[in-house]
Amino acid sequence: MNMLPLLLAAALSAGNAEFDATARDGARGISLARAAAELREKGPDRGALEKAMLADPAKFERPEDAERLCRGLFADELRAQFAAKARAIDERLGIAAPAEAMPSGDVDAAVERHFRGTFAAERKSAVESQAKTLVAATRPSEEDFDSKDDAALRKLMLERIVGEQKTSVFSENRQFISERMVEPVLKDARREQRRQSEYLMRARCDAAAPSKLAAGLRARLEENVRERRAKAEDPAKAWGVFDGTFERSVGPAVERRTVDRLEKKVESAAVDVSADAILAEIAEAPERHVRAADSEKAFAGRYASGILAGALDGACADAPEDERDELRAYLGERTGSDAVRKSVDAKVRKDVLPKWREARAKAAAKQAGETWPALADGTWCPDPALADDIAARSDYARSVREWRGIPALKALADAPRGKPLMEEADRLADSGVAAAFDIARGAIAAQNAIVDGCHAQVLAEAKRRRDSVWTRTPDLKGVVEMLTRATEESWEATRLGTLWPDEEKRPSNAGEQHRALFPSVRRKIELVARSILEEMNDPKPESEEKPEEPPPEETPDSPEEEPEVEFTISVMQEGNSITVKLLRGEETVLERKVDARMSDFSDGMKKVSDKLGRDMLRLK
Repeated sequence: MNMLPLLLAAALSAGNAEFDATARDGARGISLARAAAELREKGPDRGALEKAMLADPAKFERPEDAERLCRGLFADELRAQFAAKARAIDERLGIAAPAEAMPSGDVDAAVERHFRGTFAAERKSAVESQAKTLVAATRPSEEDFDSKDDAALRKLMLERIVGEQKTSVFSENRQFISERMVEPVLKDARREQRRQSEYLMRARCDAAAPSKLAAGLRARLEENVRERRAKAEDPAKAWGVFDGTFERSVGPAVERRTVDRLEKKVESAAVDVSADAILAEIAEAPERHVRAADSEKAFAGRYASGILAGALDGACADAPEDERDELRAYLGERTGSDAVRKSVDAKVRKDVLPKWREARAKAAAKQAGETWPALADGTWCPDPALADDIAARSDYARSVREWRGIPALKALADAPRGKPLMEEADRLADSGVAAAFDIARGAIAAQNAIVDGCHAQVLAEAKRRRDSVWTRTPDLKGVVEMLTRATEESWEATRLGTLWPDEEKRPSNAGEQHRALFPSVRRKIELVARSILEEMNDPKPESEEKPEEPPPEETPDSPEEEPEVEFTISVMQEGNSITVKLLRGEETVLERKVDARMSDFSDGMKKVSDKLGRDMLRLK
């Protein structure tokens, strides 16, 4: 038999086996590299960290401890998942090889890249899963809520709920317990406490004695709580009576009801107040009533005591007989409370003080009328010089207010002669003096206005006299007389209507007050008269439009010369008169015969000069 083919076949078979082993090893290496790369890029499948934390919450209670422990678990999970992938690869390739470990570099890279995100997500999921299992079987009692503040109650409830759980509670779930389990219970309890307190303030109870009123309110509150519990969806969660809240609230509730009884009696009390009786008391001892505040205090205090005593008797009389003594003792201790005091003060202000003010007003008017009768009836007025002085001051109002310090009014200021006067009487005097000065100042202003209004009238009259041959040209004295007469006539015609428009308010001597012109007005008359005199003697030229210049005329070759006209003025004295003539040649153009006084002569010369000027203009 030929051995060569057999040897050749054996050689080829061994080569193929070696080639197949090499191929499997290569495929295995590639698959393992891909598995490592996939874990490095994507990280391990999630769930292992959450499972570990939920399996042993005590070990992973604090987030920082959980993160530290889970970092190692995460690396172990990477290795475990890589080993599982390696086994699957070997089984697929039919290789029986020892367990393959994930390269440490790939493990470190995957941990660095994926651990924080994976831990955060799985920690959150673990916390939420645990939160769903938390229960609160108990809650603080009503006594706890009455005796502890909110901070202590939060701590107590948190500790109780954590203690009730079968396992340790993650730190994050303590906040969950505080917000979702403790806070709602706390708010509900506080809300119920406020409701019970408010219920006590409005619940009906007809008892009058404080002890019976408190007992009745307690019974009503207990009944109300039972009714609410019966209607609640979960009666076990309904609150009972908060005893501490009741004790704190029943006092104000009882006080408000009993004090309300007293206040209503104060409001309905009939107060017998006589203005005449108050007036008689003031007149009997005026020194005690000079200041309004002292007088008000005395009367208000006296009437307040009577009102309060009557209201107390009325409130006790309405109560059952066996409750009156307790009610009187209770209210007697509270008559000085703010609520009662305000109620009594309001009653006094409403029913007593108006009559008291009326009486004081009458008493003050009587004192003022007896002390300053001329001020009371309006017949007093300041003399013209004093009125001028005060009206011209820049601090007029202050000067009038301080009239008692004006030397000219000393007699008026000393009229009381040491007699005690009420404040209102002094103020009436102040008002009377101020009114008198205001009238005087109004008179001064009105007279000055009349002077200004007569200016044109007097100027026209002065010019008429100047231009008339039959009247003498007025001098300064004459203009002053004319202006004074015109002002006095106008003032007399309008004085009463100007100073007292209401006829019923005119004083008895209105016909005599401020008839004469004030000194300041006479001084103004002289100034205005000088102005009139200047306007009369030196009239302002009237503004005339400048006529258009005619176009230049052609000059004739041989112009004719106009004859010259010669004017002369002749002045001749005959006895006590002077004759002034304006002559044009032998013709008398104007002739004036005047007295030989300098003023009349000047006036005559002025008229002749004016005539001469007008004739010369006409000639031109």
